[in-house]
Amino acid sequence: MWRKVEALNRSYLKTGVAVLLATALSVWGIGEIPIHKMPFSAFWNNIAIRTISSLFWVLLIKIFYPGALARFTFRLDRKRLLIGLGIVAFLMVPRNLSHDLFNASLLQILEGFLFALFIGIDEDLFSRGLIFAAIEKHGVGIAAGISSIHFGLLHVGNAIWGGQSFAYTSGQIVTAAAFGYLCCGLMLYTGSIWVPVLFHGLSDLPMQFLTKAQYVGEVTGRTDWVGVAVESIIFIGGGWALIQASDHGNKEKLHRVMKKFGLLEEE
Repeated sequence: MWRKVEALNRSYLKTGVAVLLATALSVWGIGEIPIHKMPFSAFWNNIAIRTISSLFWVLLIKIFYPGALARFTFRLDRKRLLIGLGIVAFLMVPRNLSHDLFNASLLQILEGFLFALFIGIDEDLFSRGLIFAAIEKHGVGIAAGISSIHFGLLHVGNAIWGGQSFAYTSGQIVTAAAFGYLCCGLMLYTGSIWVPVLFHGLSDLPMQFLTKAQYVGEVTGRTDWVGVAVESIIFIGGGWALIQASDHGNKEKLHRVMKKFGLLEEE
């Protein structure tokens, strides 16, 4: 028995070290590449660094967790894809319309979406790709929970280096963790990492159309904790339901909960 406990502890230790090393690379390593010195606009410099970062995460996944590459597929079950995209549309269309994007030109919208999409590609390949894969051997539920909390904590740097207030960042950490959990649910349910990538890109799209004064005013202010709580409950509840409905979940448990809340008729 002690050998099993010792082996399990070593396994947890290896996973912890892998996550810490990957985090260090994400926070300090990739950012040291002098892309900003290239003779391009800030827009293309950001696309370049996000591309390099994304390719690096894919390389690490291929070397250490090749099984996770199965989630990079574009061949998806049509029904699950439509349900996943429906959830994305339900949550993101009102969010984007409320920011009145249609005052911008089509080119500006496309540029903003491209910028936001590359944020999603980079961050999801890291958090839902590399970090999730590093923890997955301990259980899908554990991987979804820890990788999502880790994703939320990565936003601490926004208060340290990004000029955000700690009050605003604290709410952002909670929301980002809940958002990451829903992204895990979308990935596991659809079988593809690209659905949460799209979700992530659409989530960050409105931010691209804030003026500098609007952006600074928002990120240096306080947190609306009621809004954070409501959004987080929706994200976590949706993520949990998707995980239970996925091939890795417990559909019977999901059905029991749905019946309890009157969302499914008793047989």
